Amino acid sequence: MNFAEYINRIDKPDYFISSGLNKEMYLDIMDLVLGAYSMNQLQEMVNSYRDKMIEDIHSFSRLTAALGLLIANGRRKEHMQLWLSMMDCCCRDLHRITGNMKLDFTVKEIMPVYKAMSPYVSDEKKNQWLNDLKKIEPYVNYRATLDFLPQEKLHNINVFNMVGEYLRETEGLTDTKEYFKRHWPVQIKKFDKNGMYKDPNNPMLYDVATRYSIQLLLFYGYNGEFADILKENMEKSALFTLFMQSSDFELPFGGRSNQFLFGEAYVAGVCEYEARRYKEKGDLKTAGAFKRCAHLAMNSVMRWINEACPPKHNRNFYPIESNHGEESYAYYDKYMITLAVNSYQAFLYADDSIDEYPCPQECEGYVFETSDDFHKIFASCMGNFIEIDTHADNHYDSTGLGRYHKSGIPSELGLSMPFVKHPEYKVAEGLSTENLSICAGWDMGDGQIQYLSDISEGFGHSLEIVESSDSVVRFNVVYSGEGIKGCSSLIERYTLDEKGVYVQSELVNPIVNKVYCRVPIFSTNGKDIGNICGLTDNSVSVQMNDFVYNVETDGNLQLDGRTIANRNGAYKIADIEKSNCNVLSLRLNLYTGQ
Repeated sequence: MNFAEYINRIDKPDYFISSGLNKEMYLDIMDLVLGAYSMNQLQEMVNSYRDKMIEDIHSFSRLTAALGLLIANGRRKEHMQLWLSMMDCCCRDLHRITGNMKLDFTVKEIMPVYKAMSPYVSDEKKNQWLNDLKKIEPYVNYRATLDFLPQEKLHNINVFNMVGEYLRETEGLTDTKEYFKRHWPVQIKKFDKNGMYKDPNNPMLYDVATRYSIQLLLFYGYNGEFADILKENMEKSALFTLFMQSSDFELPFGGRSNQFLFGEAYVAGVCEYEARRYKEKGDLKTAGAFKRCAHLAMNSVMRWINEACPPKHNRNFYPIESNHGEESYAYYDKYMITLAVNSYQAFLYADDSIDEYPCPQECEGYVFETSDDFHKIFASCMGNFIEIDTHADNHYDSTGLGRYHKSGIPSELGLSMPFVKHPEYKVAEGLSTENLSICAGWDMGDGQIQYLSDISEGFGHSLEIVESSDSVVRFNVVYSGEGIKGCSSLIERYTLDEKGVYVQSELVNPIVNKVYCRVPIFSTNGKDIGNICGLTDNSVSVQMNDFVYNVETDGNLQLDGRTIANRNGAYKIADIEKSNCNVLSLRLNLYTGQ
Protein backbone atom coordinates (compact mmCIF):
# COMPACT_ATOMS: atom_id res chain seq x y z
CA MET A 1 0.00 0.00 0.00
CA ASN A 2 1.32 3.43 -0.94
CA PHE A 3 0.48 5.61 2.06
CA ALA A 4 1.49 8.88 0.37
CA GLU A 5 -0.78 8.26 -2.61
CA TYR A 6 -3.65 7.40 -0.27
CA ILE A 7 -3.27 10.67 1.66
CA ASN A 8 -3.04 12.61 -1.58
CA ARG A 9 -6.46 11.23 -2.60
CA ILE A 10 -8.10 12.39 0.62
CA ASP A 11 -10.43 15.37 0.32
CA LYS A 12 -11.72 17.28 3.31
CA PRO A 13 -15.53 16.87 3.21
CA ASP A 14 -17.85 19.79 3.85
CA TYR A 15 -19.08 18.18 7.07
CA PHE A 16 -15.57 17.78 8.50
CA ILE A 17 -15.27 19.25 12.00
CA SER A 18 -11.94 19.97 13.65
CA SER A 19 -11.38 18.48 17.10
CA GLY A 20 -10.95 22.03 18.44
CA LEU A 21 -7.88 20.89 20.41
CA ASN A 22 -4.55 22.68 20.61
CA LYS A 23 -1.19 22.27 22.31
CA GLU A 24 -2.55 23.37 25.69
CA MET A 25 -4.27 19.97 25.80
CA TYR A 26 -0.89 18.35 26.43
CA LEU A 27 -0.29 20.57 29.45
CA ASP A 28 -3.83 19.93 30.67
CA ILE A 29 -3.19 16.19 30.61
CA MET A 30 0.17 16.60 32.34
CA ASP A 31 -1.53 18.64 35.07
CA LEU A 32 -4.31 16.08 35.55
CA VAL A 33 -1.85 13.20 35.72
CA LEU A 34 0.40 14.96 38.21
CA GLY A 35 -2.73 15.40 40.32
CA ALA A 36 -2.59 11.68 41.06
CA TYR A 37 0.44 12.43 43.26
CA SER A 38 0.00 14.78 46.21
CA MET A 39 2.56 17.52 46.69
CA ASN A 40 2.92 16.32 50.30
CA GLN A 41 3.86 12.90 48.91
CA LEU A 42 6.55 14.50 46.74
CA GLN A 43 7.84 16.57 49.66
CA GLU A 44 8.08 13.44 51.80
CA MET A 45 10.14 11.81 49.06
CA VAL A 46 12.52 14.77 48.98
CA ASN A 47 12.86 14.71 52.75
CA SER A 48 13.66 11.01 52.73
CA TYR A 49 16.29 11.44 49.99
CA ARG A 50 18.25 14.25 51.62
CA ASP A 51 20.62 11.79 53.25
CA LYS A 52 20.29 8.72 51.05
CA MET A 53 20.18 7.69 47.39
CA ILE A 54 16.92 7.87 45.46
CA GLU A 55 15.32 4.43 45.64
CA ASP A 56 13.38 4.54 42.37
CA ILE A 57 15.15 6.97 40.06
CA HIS A 58 12.88 5.91 37.21
CA SER A 59 9.70 7.22 38.85
CA PHE A 60 11.24 10.09 40.79
CA SER A 61 12.96 11.61 37.75
CA ARG A 62 9.70 11.52 35.81
CA LEU A 63 7.87 13.24 38.64
CA THR A 64 10.63 15.84 38.71
CA ALA A 65 10.43 16.35 34.97
CA ALA A 66 6.62 16.63 34.90
CA LEU A 67 6.47 19.21 37.67
CA GLY A 68 9.30 21.29 36.23
CA LEU A 69 7.89 21.26 32.71
CA LEU A 70 4.53 22.48 34.00
CA ILE A 71 6.21 25.28 35.98
CA ALA A 72 8.21 26.29 32.90
CA ASN A 73 4.94 26.69 31.03
CA GLY A 74 3.17 28.80 33.63
CA ARG A 75 1.51 26.15 35.77
CA ARG A 76 2.11 25.01 39.36
CA LYS A 77 4.48 27.92 39.99
CA GLU A 78 3.68 27.75 43.70
CA HIS A 79 5.68 24.52 43.83
CA MET A 80 8.91 26.02 42.53
CA GLN A 81 10.84 25.38 45.75
CA LEU A 82 9.69 21.77 45.87
CA TRP A 83 10.83 21.27 42.27
CA LEU A 84 14.24 22.81 42.97
CA SER A 85 14.72 20.32 45.79
CA MET A 86 13.65 17.43 43.56
CA MET A 87 16.02 18.53 40.82
CA ASP A 88 18.83 18.80 43.36
CA CYS A 89 18.25 15.18 44.38
CA CYS A 90 18.21 13.94 40.79
CA CYS A 91 21.32 15.78 39.63
CA ARG A 92 23.19 14.79 42.79
CA ASP A 93 22.44 11.09 42.33
CA LEU A 94 22.62 10.42 38.60
CA HIS A 95 26.39 10.03 38.48
CA ARG A 96 26.39 8.02 41.72
CA ILE A 97 23.99 5.32 40.49
CA THR A 98 25.59 2.21 39.05
CA GLY A 99 24.33 -1.27 38.26
CA ASN A 100 20.75 -0.04 37.77
CA MET A 101 19.34 0.06 34.24
CA LYS A 102 16.62 2.48 35.33
CA LEU A 103 19.24 5.21 35.08
CA ASP A 104 19.51 4.65 31.32
CA PHE A 105 16.03 6.16 30.95
CA THR A 106 16.59 9.08 33.27
CA VAL A 107 19.05 11.46 31.64
CA LYS A 108 16.87 11.97 28.55
CA GLU A 109 14.04 13.04 30.88
CA ILE A 110 16.05 15.32 33.16
CA MET A 111 17.82 17.19 30.36
CA PRO A 112 14.63 18.55 28.70
CA VAL A 113 13.35 19.91 32.02
CA TYR A 114 16.75 21.49 32.64
CA LYS A 115 16.49 23.20 29.25
CA ALA A 116 12.90 24.31 29.87
CA MET A 117 13.57 25.70 33.35
CA SER A 118 16.99 27.20 32.64
CA PRO A 119 15.64 30.75 32.10
CA TYR A 120 13.96 30.68 35.52
CA VAL A 121 16.85 29.38 37.65
CA SER A 122 19.87 31.22 39.03
CA ASP A 123 23.25 30.77 37.36
CA GLU A 124 24.59 29.39 40.63
CA LYS A 125 21.95 26.67 40.70
CA LYS A 126 22.39 25.84 37.01
CA ASN A 127 26.15 25.54 37.42
CA GLN A 128 25.64 23.23 40.39
CA TRP A 129 23.40 20.93 38.31
CA LEU A 130 25.65 21.05 35.25
CA ASN A 131 28.67 20.15 37.35
CA ASP A 132 26.79 17.11 38.65
CA LEU A 133 25.45 16.11 35.24
CA LYS A 134 28.90 16.37 33.72
CA LYS A 135 30.11 13.60 36.03
CA ILE A 136 27.95 10.98 34.32
CA GLU A 137 30.10 8.40 32.53
CA PRO A 138 28.21 6.15 30.08
CA TYR A 139 30.33 3.06 30.61
CA VAL A 140 30.16 3.46 34.39
CA ASN A 141 26.61 4.64 35.01
CA TYR A 142 24.59 3.00 32.20
CA ARG A 143 23.96 -0.71 31.87
CA ALA A 144 22.71 -0.85 28.26
CA THR A 145 26.15 -0.48 26.67
CA LEU A 146 28.49 -2.82 24.83
CA ASP A 147 30.69 -2.98 27.91
CA PHE A 148 27.92 -4.80 29.78
CA LEU A 149 25.80 -6.48 27.10
CA PRO A 150 26.47 -8.34 23.84
CA GLN A 151 25.09 -6.83 20.62
CA GLU A 152 22.15 -9.23 20.47
CA LYS A 153 20.90 -8.01 23.88
CA LEU A 154 21.42 -4.31 23.30
CA HIS A 155 17.99 -2.92 22.53
CA ASN A 156 15.77 0.14 23.08
CA ILE A 157 17.28 1.10 26.44
CA ASN A 158 20.59 1.79 24.73
CA VAL A 159 18.79 4.19 22.37
CA PHE A 160 17.30 5.97 25.37
CA ASN A 161 20.69 6.51 26.98
CA MET A 162 22.18 7.69 23.67
CA VAL A 163 19.47 10.33 23.39
CA GLY A 164 20.28 11.42 26.95
CA GLU A 165 23.95 11.61 26.04
CA TYR A 166 23.27 13.83 23.05
CA LEU A 167 21.16 16.16 25.20
CA ARG A 168 24.10 16.40 27.60
CA GLU A 169 26.31 17.24 24.61
CA THR A 170 24.04 20.14 23.64
CA GLU A 171 24.90 21.66 27.02
CA GLY A 172 28.64 21.09 26.57
CA LEU A 173 28.80 18.25 29.10
CA THR A 174 30.18 15.49 26.89
CA ASP A 175 31.18 14.48 23.36
CA THR A 176 29.09 11.65 21.91
CA LYS A 177 31.15 10.93 18.79
CA GLU A 178 32.94 7.80 19.97
CA TYR A 179 30.00 6.50 22.02
CA PHE A 180 27.69 6.89 19.01
CA LYS A 181 30.23 5.39 16.62
CA ARG A 182 30.30 2.24 18.71
CA HIS A 183 26.58 1.90 19.47
CA TRP A 184 24.45 3.36 16.64
CA PRO A 185 25.60 0.73 14.10
CA VAL A 186 24.19 -1.93 16.43
CA GLN A 187 20.86 -0.13 16.70
CA ILE A 188 20.45 0.72 13.02
CA LYS A 189 20.40 -3.00 12.21
CA LYS A 190 17.27 -3.31 14.34
CA PHE A 191 15.01 -1.32 12.00
CA ASP A 192 12.85 -3.38 9.65
CA LYS A 193 12.26 -2.54 5.99
CA ASN A 194 9.54 -0.07 6.99
CA GLY A 195 11.67 1.79 9.55
CA MET A 196 9.94 0.17 12.53
CA TYR A 197 12.18 -0.69 15.48
CA LYS A 198 12.56 -4.35 16.42
CA ASP A 199 12.84 -4.71 20.16
CA PRO A 200 12.86 -8.34 21.47
CA ASN A 201 9.76 -10.17 20.16
CA ASN A 202 8.79 -6.95 18.33
CA PRO A 203 6.22 -5.34 20.67
CA MET A 204 4.24 -2.53 19.05
CA LEU A 205 4.74 -0.16 21.99
CA TYR A 206 8.53 -0.31 21.94
CA ASP A 207 8.68 0.35 18.22
CA VAL A 208 6.96 3.71 18.64
CA ALA A 209 8.70 4.41 21.97
CA THR A 210 12.13 4.08 20.38
CA ARG A 211 11.27 6.18 17.37
CA TYR A 212 9.74 8.83 19.63
CA SER A 213 13.04 9.02 21.51
CA ILE A 214 15.10 9.31 18.33
CA GLN A 215 12.93 12.22 17.20
CA LEU A 216 13.98 14.12 20.33
CA LEU A 217 17.60 13.65 19.30
CA LEU A 218 16.84 15.04 15.83
CA PHE A 219 14.70 17.88 17.16
CA TYR A 220 17.58 19.16 19.26
CA GLY A 221 19.80 19.29 16.20
CA TYR A 222 21.68 16.02 15.88
CA ASN A 223 23.23 16.02 12.42
CA GLY A 224 26.14 13.64 12.88
CA GLU A 225 27.29 10.51 11.11
CA PHE A 226 24.05 8.57 11.65
CA ALA A 227 21.53 11.38 11.17
CA ASP A 228 20.55 10.57 7.58
CA ILE A 229 19.76 6.90 8.17
CA LEU A 230 17.84 7.76 11.35
CA LYS A 231 15.80 10.39 9.52
CA GLU A 232 15.04 7.96 6.70
CA ASN A 233 13.72 5.34 9.12
CA MET A 234 11.71 7.90 11.08
CA GLU A 235 9.98 9.18 7.94
CA LYS A 236 9.03 5.73 6.64
CA SER A 237 7.77 4.38 9.94
CA ALA A 238 5.77 7.48 10.87
CA LEU A 239 3.35 6.74 8.04
CA PHE A 240 2.82 3.27 9.50
CA THR A 241 2.02 4.90 12.84
CA LEU A 242 -0.59 7.06 11.13
CA PHE A 243 -2.36 4.13 9.48
CA MET A 244 -2.03 1.64 12.37
CA GLN A 245 -4.04 3.80 14.75
CA SER A 246 -7.50 2.36 15.19
CA SER A 247 -10.74 4.20 14.51
CA ASP A 248 -10.81 4.85 18.28
CA PHE A 249 -7.29 6.32 17.85
CA GLU A 250 -5.51 3.78 19.99
CA LEU A 251 -2.05 2.32 19.57
CA PRO A 252 -2.07 -1.19 18.08
CA PHE A 253 -2.09 -4.15 20.42
CA GLY A 254 0.87 -6.49 20.39
CA GLY A 255 3.41 -7.58 22.96
CA ARG A 256 4.52 -6.17 26.26
CA SER A 257 3.57 -2.85 27.88
CA ASN A 258 0.34 -2.68 25.90
CA GLN A 259 -2.89 -0.86 26.81
CA PHE A 260 -1.10 1.77 28.92
CA LEU A 261 -2.15 5.35 28.33
CA PHE A 262 1.37 6.68 27.88
CA GLY A 263 1.49 4.81 24.54
CA GLU A 264 -0.87 7.38 23.05
CA ALA A 265 1.50 10.13 24.18
CA TYR A 266 4.25 8.38 22.20
CA VAL A 267 1.95 8.40 19.17
CA ALA A 268 1.10 12.06 19.69
CA GLY A 269 4.79 12.95 19.90
CA VAL A 270 5.58 11.10 16.67
CA CYS A 271 2.61 12.70 14.91
CA GLU A 272 3.28 16.26 16.10
CA TYR A 273 6.90 15.93 14.98
CA GLU A 274 5.79 14.71 11.54
CA ALA A 275 3.11 17.40 11.27
CA ARG A 276 5.80 20.04 11.75
CA ARG A 277 8.15 18.30 9.29
CA TYR A 278 5.49 17.97 6.56
CA LYS A 279 4.51 21.60 7.03
CA GLU A 280 8.12 22.60 6.41
CA LYS A 281 8.00 20.55 3.19
CA GLY A 282 4.83 22.39 2.13
CA ASP A 283 2.61 19.29 2.36
CA LEU A 284 -0.19 20.71 4.51
CA LYS A 285 -2.56 17.81 3.84
CA THR A 286 -0.25 15.19 5.36
CA ALA A 287 0.76 17.64 8.10
CA GLY A 288 -2.93 18.09 8.95
CA ALA A 289 -3.58 14.34 9.07
CA PHE A 290 -0.69 13.86 11.51
CA LYS A 291 -1.89 16.83 13.56
CA ARG A 292 -5.39 15.39 13.88
CA CYS A 293 -4.11 11.91 14.75
CA ALA A 294 -2.01 13.43 17.55
CA HIS A 295 -5.01 15.28 18.95
CA LEU A 296 -7.37 12.31 18.76
CA ALA A 297 -4.82 9.90 20.21
CA MET A 298 -4.53 12.05 23.32
CA ASN A 299 -8.27 12.66 23.45
CA SER A 300 -8.74 8.88 23.61
CA VAL A 301 -7.03 8.73 27.04
CA MET A 302 -9.34 11.25 28.69
CA ARG A 303 -12.03 8.72 29.59
CA TRP A 304 -9.59 6.78 31.78
CA ILE A 305 -8.32 9.96 33.43
CA ASN A 306 -11.69 11.62 34.06
CA GLU A 307 -13.82 8.60 35.04
CA ALA A 308 -11.46 7.18 37.66
CA CYS A 309 -10.19 8.65 40.91
CA PRO A 310 -7.26 8.57 40.98
CA PRO A 311 -6.87 8.48 37.19
CA LYS A 312 -5.96 5.13 35.65
CA HIS A 313 -2.67 4.41 33.90
CA ASN A 314 -4.09 1.61 31.72
CA ARG A 315 -7.33 0.83 29.95
CA ASN A 316 -9.46 -0.78 32.63
CA PHE A 317 -11.23 0.37 35.78
CA TYR A 318 -10.05 -2.34 38.15
CA PRO A 319 -8.64 -1.00 41.44
CA ILE A 320 -5.02 0.07 41.17
CA GLU A 321 -4.05 -2.34 43.92
CA SER A 322 -5.35 -5.28 41.83
CA ASN A 323 -2.50 -4.67 39.33
CA HIS A 324 -4.87 -5.84 36.60
CA GLY A 325 -3.21 -5.68 33.18
CA GLU A 326 0.26 -4.85 34.54
CA GLU A 327 3.60 -6.50 34.03
CA SER A 328 5.80 -6.62 37.13
CA TYR A 329 7.67 -3.49 35.98
CA ALA A 330 4.53 -1.60 34.98
CA TYR A 331 3.49 -0.40 38.42
CA TYR A 332 1.25 2.63 38.84
CA ASP A 333 3.73 5.11 40.34
CA LYS A 334 6.03 4.73 37.35
CA TYR A 335 3.61 4.35 34.47
CA MET A 336 1.02 6.95 35.49
CA ILE A 337 3.53 9.80 35.53
CA THR A 338 5.02 8.49 32.29
CA LEU A 339 1.90 9.74 30.52
CA ALA A 340 2.66 13.25 31.74
CA VAL A 341 6.35 13.21 30.78
CA ASN A 342 5.65 11.70 27.36
CA SER A 343 2.97 14.32 26.66
CA TYR A 344 5.53 17.10 26.89
CA GLN A 345 7.35 16.00 23.76
CA ALA A 346 4.14 16.41 21.75
CA PHE A 347 3.71 19.87 23.32
CA LEU A 348 7.30 20.73 22.42
CA TYR A 349 6.76 19.95 18.73
CA ALA A 350 3.17 21.16 18.39
CA ASP A 351 2.51 23.91 15.84
CA ASP A 352 -1.04 25.19 16.25
CA SER A 353 -0.92 26.98 12.91
CA ILE A 354 -1.33 23.57 11.21
CA ASP A 355 -4.99 22.91 10.40
CA GLU A 356 -6.35 19.44 11.02
CA TYR A 357 -7.08 17.24 8.01
CA PRO A 358 -9.01 13.96 8.01
CA CYS A 359 -7.14 10.89 9.24
CA PRO A 360 -7.00 7.71 7.14
CA GLN A 361 -9.39 5.97 9.56
CA GLU A 362 -12.02 8.61 8.73
CA CYS A 363 -11.72 8.23 4.96
CA GLU A 364 -11.90 5.51 2.32
CA GLY A 365 -11.15 1.92 3.17
CA TYR A 366 -7.69 0.36 3.25
CA VAL A 367 -5.88 -2.82 4.21
CA PHE A 368 -2.15 -3.43 4.61
CA GLU A 369 0.29 -5.55 6.57
CA THR A 370 3.51 -4.84 8.40
CA SER A 371 6.72 -6.74 7.79
CA ASP A 372 6.78 -10.33 9.00
CA ASP A 373 8.78 -9.08 11.98
CA PHE A 374 5.66 -7.43 13.40
CA HIS A 375 3.16 -9.90 11.86
CA LYS A 376 0.11 -7.61 11.85
CA ILE A 377 -2.64 -6.88 9.32
CA PHE A 378 -4.74 -3.71 9.62
CA ALA A 379 -7.97 -2.87 7.81
CA SER A 380 -10.32 0.10 8.03
CA CYS A 381 -13.63 0.96 6.38
CA MET A 382 -16.78 2.92 7.27
CA GLY A 383 -15.61 3.51 10.84
CA ASN A 384 -14.83 -0.18 11.39
CA PHE A 385 -11.22 -1.06 12.18
CA ILE A 386 -9.65 -4.46 12.71
CA GLU A 387 -6.18 -5.71 13.61
CA ILE A 388 -5.08 -9.30 12.99
CA ASP A 389 -2.02 -10.91 14.51
CA THR A 390 -0.77 -13.52 12.05
CA HIS A 391 1.87 -15.07 14.34
CA ALA A 392 1.36 -13.89 17.91
CA ASP A 393 3.81 -13.79 20.80
CA ASN A 394 1.93 -16.19 23.09
CA HIS A 395 3.28 -14.54 26.22
CA TYR A 396 0.90 -11.64 25.47
CA ASP A 397 -1.39 -12.34 22.51
CA SER A 398 -3.01 -15.04 20.38
CA THR A 399 -3.02 -15.42 16.60
CA GLY A 400 -6.15 -14.31 14.77
CA LEU A 401 -8.52 -11.35 14.77
CA GLY A 402 -7.61 -9.57 18.00
CA ARG A 403 -9.15 -6.12 17.61
CA TYR A 404 -12.47 -4.79 16.40
CA HIS A 405 -13.05 -1.09 17.02
CA LYS A 406 -15.80 1.18 15.72
CA SER A 407 -15.43 4.93 15.82
CA GLY A 408 -17.26 6.47 18.78
CA ILE A 409 -17.81 3.12 20.56
CA PRO A 410 -15.88 2.20 23.75
CA SER A 411 -12.95 0.21 22.46
CA GLU A 412 -13.21 -2.71 24.87
CA LEU A 413 -16.86 -3.48 24.04
CA GLY A 414 -15.90 -5.24 20.82
CA LEU A 415 -12.29 -6.22 21.39
CA SER A 416 -9.05 -4.29 21.84
CA MET A 417 -6.64 -7.20 22.20
CA PRO A 418 -6.68 -11.02 22.29
CA PHE A 419 -6.38 -13.30 25.33
CA VAL A 420 -3.56 -15.63 26.29
CA LYS A 421 -3.44 -18.63 28.61
CA HIS A 422 -0.18 -17.77 30.37
CA PRO A 423 0.08 -13.96 30.23
CA GLU A 424 3.18 -12.10 31.34
CA TYR A 425 0.81 -9.54 32.87
CA LYS A 426 -1.36 -9.92 35.96
CA VAL A 427 -5.13 -10.27 36.05
CA ALA A 428 -7.41 -9.51 38.98
CA GLU A 429 -8.06 -12.26 41.50
CA GLY A 430 -10.71 -14.77 40.48
CA LEU A 431 -10.35 -14.30 36.72
CA SER A 432 -9.24 -17.09 34.37
CA THR A 433 -6.99 -16.93 31.31
CA GLU A 434 -7.07 -18.78 28.00
CA ASN A 435 -5.77 -18.45 24.44
CA LEU A 436 -8.50 -16.69 22.51
CA SER A 437 -8.97 -14.49 19.47
CA ILE A 438 -11.83 -14.36 16.97
CA CYS A 439 -10.80 -17.28 14.79
CA ALA A 440 -11.78 -20.72 13.55
CA GLY A 441 -11.18 -24.12 15.12
CA TRP A 442 -11.30 -27.68 13.79
CA ASP A 443 -11.28 -31.27 14.96
CA MET A 444 -7.79 -32.75 14.68
CA GLY A 445 -9.29 -36.19 14.06
CA ASP A 446 -9.09 -37.42 17.64
CA GLY A 447 -11.94 -35.35 19.06
CA GLN A 448 -9.65 -32.53 20.19
CA ILE A 449 -10.36 -29.08 18.83
CA GLN A 450 -7.47 -26.95 17.65
CA TYR A 451 -8.07 -23.22 17.31
CA LEU A 452 -5.83 -20.88 15.35
CA SER A 453 -5.35 -18.96 18.60
CA ASP A 454 -3.69 -22.02 20.17
CA ILE A 455 -0.97 -22.42 17.53
CA SER A 456 2.41 -20.78 18.07
CA GLU A 457 4.76 -22.66 15.72
CA GLY A 458 4.89 -24.42 12.38
CA PHE A 459 2.66 -22.24 10.24
CA GLY A 460 2.70 -19.19 8.00
CA HIS A 461 0.21 -16.99 6.20
CA SER A 462 -0.48 -15.15 2.96
CA LEU A 463 -2.60 -12.05 2.37
CA GLU A 464 -4.77 -11.47 -0.71
CA ILE A 465 -6.46 -8.07 -1.09
CA VAL A 466 -9.66 -8.50 -3.10
CA GLU A 467 -11.21 -5.01 -2.98
CA SER A 468 -10.52 -1.70 -1.26
CA SER A 469 -12.78 1.32 -1.77
CA ASP A 470 -14.52 4.04 0.21
CA SER A 471 -17.44 1.70 1.08
CA VAL A 472 -16.03 -1.83 1.26
CA VAL A 473 -12.79 -3.67 1.98
CA ARG A 474 -12.39 -7.37 1.22
CA PHE A 475 -9.35 -9.54 1.79
CA ASN A 476 -8.36 -13.11 2.55
CA VAL A 477 -5.76 -14.53 4.93
CA VAL A 478 -4.63 -18.11 4.34
CA TYR A 479 -2.88 -20.01 7.14
CA SER A 480 -1.01 -23.22 6.38
CA GLY A 481 1.85 -25.36 7.66
CA GLU A 482 2.61 -28.49 9.65
CA GLY A 483 1.52 -26.78 12.88
CA ILE A 484 -2.09 -26.93 11.67
CA LYS A 485 -3.40 -30.41 12.48
CA GLY A 486 -6.69 -31.69 11.10
CA CYS A 487 -6.87 -29.73 7.84
CA SER A 488 -4.41 -28.67 5.19
CA SER A 489 -5.06 -24.94 5.61
CA LEU A 490 -7.47 -22.31 6.93
CA ILE A 491 -8.86 -19.46 4.84
CA GLU A 492 -10.22 -16.46 6.76
CA ARG A 493 -12.18 -14.10 4.46
CA TYR A 494 -12.86 -10.60 5.80
CA THR A 495 -15.28 -7.92 4.61
CA LEU A 496 -15.61 -4.47 6.23
CA ASP A 497 -18.56 -2.34 5.17
CA GLU A 498 -21.40 -0.24 6.58
CA LYS A 499 -22.86 -3.33 8.26
CA GLY A 500 -19.74 -4.01 10.31
CA VAL A 501 -17.25 -6.84 9.89
CA TYR A 502 -18.05 -10.10 8.10
CA VAL A 503 -15.76 -13.08 8.63
CA GLN A 504 -16.02 -16.34 6.72
CA SER A 505 -13.78 -19.22 7.85
CA GLU A 506 -13.14 -22.12 5.49
CA LEU A 507 -11.29 -25.32 6.38
CA VAL A 508 -9.44 -26.83 3.44
CA ASN A 509 -9.47 -30.65 3.35
CA PRO A 510 -10.62 -31.15 6.95
CA ILE A 511 -10.43 -34.58 8.55
CA VAL A 512 -13.77 -33.86 10.26
CA ASN A 513 -16.32 -31.79 8.36
CA LYS A 514 -17.18 -29.44 11.19
CA VAL A 515 -16.11 -25.84 11.94
CA TYR A 516 -15.77 -24.18 15.33
CA CYS A 517 -15.35 -20.55 16.36
CA ARG A 518 -15.20 -18.58 19.62
CA VAL A 519 -16.00 -14.91 20.13
CA PRO A 520 -15.28 -13.00 23.37
CA ILE A 521 -18.34 -11.17 24.74
CA PHE A 522 -17.74 -8.19 27.03
CA SER A 523 -18.63 -8.70 30.70
CA THR A 524 -16.92 -5.86 32.62
CA ASN A 525 -13.96 -3.48 32.54
CA GLY A 526 -13.98 -3.25 36.32
CA LYS A 527 -16.70 -0.59 36.37
CA ASP A 528 -19.04 -0.81 33.38
CA ILE A 529 -21.12 -3.98 32.97
CA GLY A 530 -22.01 -5.78 29.76
CA ASN A 531 -25.63 -6.86 29.82
CA ILE A 532 -26.79 -9.58 27.43
CA CYS A 533 -29.72 -7.95 25.64
CA GLY A 534 -30.35 -10.62 23.04
CA LEU A 535 -29.51 -14.31 22.76
CA THR A 536 -30.68 -16.84 20.15
CA ASP A 537 -29.30 -20.04 18.69
CA ASN A 538 -27.29 -17.99 16.17
CA SER A 539 -26.80 -14.54 17.68
CA VAL A 540 -25.88 -12.67 20.84
CA SER A 541 -25.99 -8.98 21.72
CA VAL A 542 -24.32 -7.29 24.68
CA GLN A 543 -25.02 -3.72 25.81
CA MET A 544 -22.73 -1.42 27.78
CA ASN A 545 -24.42 1.85 28.68
CA ASP A 546 -25.69 3.23 25.33
CA PHE A 547 -23.58 0.95 23.14
CA VAL A 548 -24.29 -2.48 21.67
CA TYR A 549 -22.16 -5.26 20.23
CA ASN A 550 -23.99 -7.81 18.09
CA VAL A 551 -22.60 -11.14 16.86
CA GLU A 552 -24.53 -13.19 14.28
CA THR A 553 -23.53 -16.52 12.77
CA ASP A 554 -24.82 -19.23 10.47
CA GLY A 555 -23.65 -21.78 13.03
CA ASN A 556 -25.06 -22.77 16.39
CA LEU A 557 -24.14 -20.35 19.20
CA GLN A 558 -24.05 -20.93 22.95
CA LEU A 559 -22.65 -18.77 25.75
CA ASP A 560 -19.95 -20.56 27.66
CA GLY A 561 -20.21 -20.37 31.45
CA ARG A 562 -16.57 -19.31 31.83
CA THR A 563 -15.27 -15.77 32.27
CA ILE A 564 -11.77 -15.03 31.04
CA ALA A 565 -9.62 -11.91 31.18
CA ASN A 566 -7.27 -9.79 29.13
CA ARG A 567 -5.74 -6.44 30.10
CA ASN A 568 -9.03 -4.60 29.49
CA GLY A 569 -11.35 -6.70 31.60
CA ALA A 570 -13.47 -9.85 31.79
CA TYR A 571 -15.30 -11.51 28.90
CA LYS A 572 -17.64 -14.43 28.43
CA ILE A 573 -17.17 -16.76 25.46
CA ALA A 574 -19.65 -17.36 22.64
CA ASP A 575 -18.96 -20.92 21.44
CA ILE A 576 -20.02 -21.48 17.84
CA GLU A 577 -20.03 -24.66 15.75
CA LYS A 578 -21.38 -25.77 12.41
CA SER A 579 -21.68 -29.47 11.52
CA ASN A 580 -21.50 -31.20 8.15
CA CYS A 581 -19.81 -28.20 6.62
CA ASN A 582 -16.33 -26.75 6.23
CA VAL A 583 -17.40 -23.06 6.10
CA LEU A 584 -18.70 -20.88 8.95
CA SER A 585 -19.67 -17.20 8.85
CA LEU A 586 -19.82 -14.38 11.40
CA ARG A 587 -21.16 -10.85 11.28
CA LEU A 588 -19.80 -8.47 13.95
CA ASN A 589 -21.34 -5.06 14.46
CA LEU A 590 -20.84 -2.28 17.02
CA TYR A 591 -23.39 0.52 17.22
CA THR A 592 -25.10 3.03 19.48
CA GLY A 593 -28.30 1.58 20.93
CA GLN A 594 -31.68 3.27 20.82
